[in-house]
Amino acid sequence: MMARRVGGWDGAEAAKAASGDPVRVLAWPAFKKRDANPHAALLCEKLRELGVEIDDWTPARAGLRPVDLWHLHHPESVVYQRSSLRSALTTLAFCALLSLARARGTRILWTVHDLGSHDRLHPRLEAWFWRFFVSRVDAYVCLSDGGPRLARQRFPGLRARPGFTVPHGHYRDAYPNQVSRAEARRALGLPEDARVLLHFGLMRPYKNVPHLIRTFRERPQPEAILLVAGKPYDAIVEREVRRSADDCPLVRLLLRWVPPAEVQHLFVASDLVVLPYRHILNSGTVFLALSFRRPVLVPDKGAMREQQERFGAEWVRLYPGDLSAGDLAEATAWATDTARTAPPDLAGLDWESLAEKTYGIYQEMLRAGTSSFRPTSQSGLASSDDKP
Repeated sequence: MMARRVGGWDGAEAAKAASGDPVRVLAWPAFKKRDANPHAALLCEKLRELGVEIDDWTPARAGLRPVDLWHLHHPESVVYQRSSLRSALTTLAFCALLSLARARGTRILWTVHDLGSHDRLHPRLEAWFWRFFVSRVDAYVCLSDGGPRLARQRFPGLRARPGFTVPHGHYRDAYPNQVSRAEARRALGLPEDARVLLHFGLMRPYKNVPHLIRTFRERPQPEAILLVAGKPYDAIVEREVRRSADDCPLVRLLLRWVPPAEVQHLFVASDLVVLPYRHILNSGTVFLALSFRRPVLVPDKGAMREQQERFGAEWVRLYPGDLSAGDLAEATAWATDTARTAPPDLAGLDWESLAEKTYGIYQEMLRAGTSSFRPTSQSGLASSDDKP
């Protein structure tokens, strides 16, 4: 079962792929982020079942362990830290290890979850990083059919690289889902008759949580409660979230890491999941909500319209621009009044199928051989008016 591909390979067939030896992979992440987001761990578990020798990428393993391939999901995390110095040192260290890997003949596969670091704390450093990184990528994977076009538009260097589409998987079996709505609401101290809006996940600036809270408070809705759950990225984010809520009884804050066993309470208790992100390409939280059969409200950005077309307008609702109080009120009524007789269709999004597609990509990359790698002469970073 092969993933859909954009572009082609150059180069000779590699003996590794033909020999049937296990493919050795370092993934960033593989298993270590399971409790925060199980996406990579679920994929890597199934890849191991297919015979892939896959472990978490760490600086020590990257430097000391020669492998066939690096599979990188979030390379932009090297520029996440607020400290300019720490971000610069982390970026330089990663780029040095990447150069070492390339010198060893290691293939580099990038799953394009995002088109940059959402918070853009260090724009000059990030621009340099993307030029360096994209020119050293051998192939890339996108999570939606429109992803390759957006990725090539943002990073023209990818036009010379093979691109693949492997969709995001569902989370139906990743979290317990055994409680009733009444039990979930009792566990959270929520009224049985309330209309509950949920925002869930690690709270970083781009997720726009303070704006969501202020927007919710701008137009109080009968029996509506906003539940904001997840760990703030840092003290600055937490302070902004708490200040926006200002002890409003209709806003319930659960500002901590939520163990996987408790995730079911949040989603089962909710009527609508709201994601007011400033920037978005893909969202695992959308798939998490749909796995719990909960409708979602998302901005009309990135791949969200494609997700609406895939799962139906009864499950995914879009809003233009910035989230307004009117958008929120209309979406609340839509979530509670729309009849949903069947769950969202998640067929083909099981991790076994996705691992088979990913394994096929690994094999094709190894068949291409290291001779197919040519650093691109183009800038890896596009301007805002670049065309696909």
